[in-house]
Amino acid sequence: MTLQPKPKKKRYYLRRKKPSEVLRLCIHCNGQNCIKRGKASSSGKQVYWCKDCERAFVEPEAPKVYEIAPKDEYQKDIWDCRRLGISPSIGNQSYTLNFKKITQDWLLQATKEYIKFILSTLSFSSAANKLVALKRFSVFLSDRYPSIKPAQIDRSLIIDFLAYLARQDLAIPSRRHIIGDVRDFLDSCHQNDWLPVARYLVRREDYPKGTKSIPRYIPEIVMQQLNACIDDLPEPVMRMTLILIECGMRISELRHLKKDCLLQDKAGDWFLRYYQFKMKKEITIPISREIVRVIQEQRRYTEENFNASYEYLFGSTHYGAGFRPKAKPISRDCYSRYLNKLAKKHNICDESGKLWRFQTHQFRHTVGTRMINNGVPQHIIQRYLGHESPEMTATYAHIHDQTLKEEVAKFRGKVVNISGQVVEEKTPEVETKDLQWFKKTMQAQALPNGSCALPTISQGCPHANACLTCTHFRTTPEYLEDHKKQLRQTKQIIEKAEANGWLRQVEMNKKVKANLEAMIATLEAKGDGES
Repeated sequence: MTLQPKPKKKRYYLRRKKPSEVLRLCIHCNGQNCIKRGKASSSGKQVYWCKDCERAFVEPEAPKVYEIAPKDEYQKDIWDCRRLGISPSIGNQSYTLNFKKITQDWLLQATKEYIKFILSTLSFSSAANKLVALKRFSVFLSDRYPSIKPAQIDRSLIIDFLAYLARQDLAIPSRRHIIGDVRDFLDSCHQNDWLPVARYLVRREDYPKGTKSIPRYIPEIVMQQLNACIDDLPEPVMRMTLILIECGMRISELRHLKKDCLLQDKAGDWFLRYYQFKMKKEITIPISREIVRVIQEQRRYTEENFNASYEYLFGSTHYGAGFRPKAKPISRDCYSRYLNKLAKKHNICDESGKLWRFQTHQFRHTVGTRMINNGVPQHIIQRYLGHESPEMTATYAHIHDQTLKEEVAKFRGKVVNISGQVVEEKTPEVETKDLQWFKKTMQAQALPNGSCALPTISQGCPHANACLTCTHFRTTPEYLEDHKKQLRQTKQIIEKAEANGWLRQVEMNKKVKANLEAMIATLEAKGDGES
């Protein structure tokens, strides 16, 4: 019997999957080790996973390129500001201006001309607000005067419109804004011949009398509770809060604060430079060294977590547990949620025991109120907060109605270091009298006979009680008599130390003596343009 050969066992080979190819750079760490991770269930977009920083991200869509064609866009009843070459306001989700609710043809054409003019002089949000007021005016005309012509608009119609607004469920500030916007529109129509209307149809007495605005400041008892538990916030949110507490910025200004926002003057003191979107201007304010350290810590955090191309100081967070940095400005709602979650967790309450609800603009009102209470001149507060007019600053003045202290004597002259060398200005734009007054009077950073230019205080001063031998020391002519007095005392110490053979004391004080003599000689010397 012949033996049959055993059948060979069938071998199964597992087919190895090809490694996913690198598709793009990680939006978090700029790493190249990214792989596909399926698609998002909500949006259907491709999800990627970065093996370097172990974070998921969705490939952002390429920005849409809009063809700028203002001539065609102005003919439409819905304008897209991106096609007009106009950027919407920061934080504004709307890009369109809708004229469809204006039913009168003559009013529609005049409104388009007016809004076109406003877009060339004011912001997109200002144009949108004025358009809302003119829509309400159109509804009023359709209801009460359906067949009226522009030449028939007279004073009696305006009085009827005022009564119409009074019957609406509108707050007094809203009514005042609507009346003001309609007045501006009618005046512009008269001046530019857009409509045959008379002048001065809306008058000063037409505005409803409103109560004086009361600032929504945070009570001191609430601030104490917040400071006691502020470390419980995520570090970026905590740093944002510390800046708001001291500087009183608007949240939109803080969200878009640039990484290069710090300036230093020739005396070594620090200033914060930022852009005010509401006023369309850049301002500079003095800040304490603690806030300088906070900003520098956040800058290191941003550089470690985001690409170098990310220009802002603060980022957002991914949804989920903890704060996971995201290269996008944090929304005001997200920031407020962190604060109010903290208030609920630690039971932060006002004097009546009611849970406090934080709003971002409260910090700005708190800074203004504190400055008024401390007797800071109102024009200094106006400059510090970037108000356009004294009336804006006067909102805080009723809290503490006292005689404002006079501004301290204006100081000028050289700033010298311990070697007697004149320190040149690093950023001349911060050398203004108002900022220097605030720095000297309110920040309390000056030493008894000068100031310190040490950039941060995170590690403490390495030269305790030795400022006159420290390279960070700065002084000005106002301390000249103090230096002369200390020079006389130093000479006496040297004489006594030499008589007793205290070589170490002699050596140390001779160095102080030499520095004092150099500083005094430079401060007493007449500089260019000085008499």
